[in-house]
Amino acid sequence: MLASVDPPEVQLAMDHTWHLPFRWASDPDGTRLAQPLDAWDTEASIFRPVVVAVAPDGREVFRELSRDFTDRTDDEPVLTAIEALGLPALPEPAPWAPEGVAPQPSKRAFKPSSFIPYFRAIRFNTMALSQRMVDERDRDLLVTEQRMAESFLSTFDTWRAEHPPDGQARG
Repeated sequence: MLASVDPPEVQLAMDHTWHLPFRWASDPDGTRLAQPLDAWDTEASIFRPVVVAVAPDGREVFRELSRDFTDRTDDEPVLTAIEALGLPALPEPAPWAPEGVAPQPSKRAFKPSSFIPYFRAIRFNTMALSQRMVDERDRDLLVTEQRMAESFLSTFDTWRAEHPPDGQARG
């Protein structure tokens, strides 16, 4: 499940744009999910990215709370924790179609066309900044951010091949 401060109409538009196989939860003021998960950014009034994996018996098997909105969890630790449960694969869910909700894109929404320049900028900026850092901890944080951007760019290449613009055949 994904959650955000956006209303269901905006979430549905995002779901359609990115072809996401997830359901969404709307938490505009952060009281239902974000605050209980300690993932509410009070200054920005948004979720901080958080990934929580819960076993069928209710045990939390993975949690990573991002430092800020730019920070994202790497796939491998999450997948490792989930695969360790030894559960059977779930079938592909049906498209999310909440009754009475029509997609309404947001001007703030991250569109596929902005993905590459955004993450290229992160990659190049963090590369340059990491060379200026004198503190190893700060340099490590920048290198981690740079690797995250590279991972997103690589994953987006795969996504783009699987979801070509309308009218273009998959190749």
